[in-house]
Amino acid sequence: MQSCLELIPDDAQRVFVAFSGGLDSTVLLHLLCADPRNFNIIAWHFNHGLLDAASDMEKFCIEQAGRAGLEIRVDQLRLDKVESNVEAVARHNRYALFARHTRSGDCILTAHHADDQAETFLLNALRGSGSAGLRGIARQRLLDGGALLLRPLLDYSRSLLESYARQHKLTWVDDPSNQSSQFDRNYLRNQVVPLLKKRWPQFESSFAIASQLQSETQDVLDEIAALDFLQVKSTASKGIATLDITQLELLSPGRRKNLLRYWITRAGLAVIPYARMQELMHQIHAKADAVPEIAMPDYSIRIYDQRLFLVVKEKLRERSGSFDFGLQTNVEIKKFDLQVERSEIFRELGITDQNQALSLRFRDDGQQNDDRHRLKRMFQKHRVPPWERAAIAQVYLDGKLQGLLL
Repeated sequence: MQSCLELIPDDAQRVFVAFSGGLDSTVLLHLLCADPRNFNIIAWHFNHGLLDAASDMEKFCIEQAGRAGLEIRVDQLRLDKVESNVEAVARHNRYALFARHTRSGDCILTAHHADDQAETFLLNALRGSGSAGLRGIARQRLLDGGALLLRPLLDYSRSLLESYARQHKLTWVDDPSNQSSQFDRNYLRNQVVPLLKKRWPQFESSFAIASQLQSETQDVLDEIAALDFLQVKSTASKGIATLDITQLELLSPGRRKNLLRYWITRAGLAVIPYARMQELMHQIHAKADAVPEIAMPDYSIRIYDQRLFLVVKEKLRERSGSFDFGLQTNVEIKKFDLQVERSEIFRELGITDQNQALSLRFRDDGQQNDDRHRLKRMFQKHRVPPWERAAIAQVYLDGKLQGLLL
């Protein structure tokens, strides 16, 4: 089993091990400590605050790291037990911390094994996932901060890890939540997988092959989508490229959906489920004056001006109010993080500065606006989508609307 660590680059600066204190991570940590390359090893424990035994498990991990002479990092997540997707939230928080507290040259090892891979394949198949989901757990990938995430145990079954642990007289703790079938993965592990093993003893190997084939298929699909993206992408909005619907409709339906999934994941967002994708395909043909929206928890897909937009909720800004600056040379609204020179505003609008009194206003739908028709034409001229208009400053000179500060 020691050969599985060949994935780790020889020049790795720090090697973190996600350490729960359970069998899998205990075996991985033991293997790593035996590696002759003498890495700078740091155990990393996450206390999710979901179990009554969470504090005891944290204490156990700290003690085990101390016995091995290793540094240990502990993060308290304190998740909400009643949240319906608590497993997904916990995973998201862990990987966010991985990316935030590591750097290029670091490696992070997690102890996912062959049984985990088979369970992931089954779960994703039951959820109706395509090849991107059915390729399962990736053996390695780069995180946003540049660290390399590795899963060296994916080729080994849990039974093999248990044999290794007993052979080396290792001590670990069993997560009591693993016995509860409340979570989908545990239900598969406790109720379904034993039946599959009884009928097909080597089913994990078959699923591993299927996952590898799906991974190769997805790589090809991504290559095709990347080429299509170059043809279909349009001007960016909030840093994310929009898609030209006229060009998009030249693609076959399957290729169109493939590009849409690629576009979404390229922006770092979760792909919409099958039913929402079907709805989006229908909405693409909406009337020109409609502004349809496909809503997701963290973002939405919207259509405007024959373009598809990815609108991330946290990037939407709502602004209101009127701000008078008179003849001030420095125009600043701190609460909106807006700062610009007076001369830049006149230059952008193509207007000569004749010492007009300058003010900036933001649209308020609750008030009557005598300039609303002219304002609408300005937004349309500059192709500003309706959901972005509340954040755009309107430039008034001597009380008259002159333009927009885009």
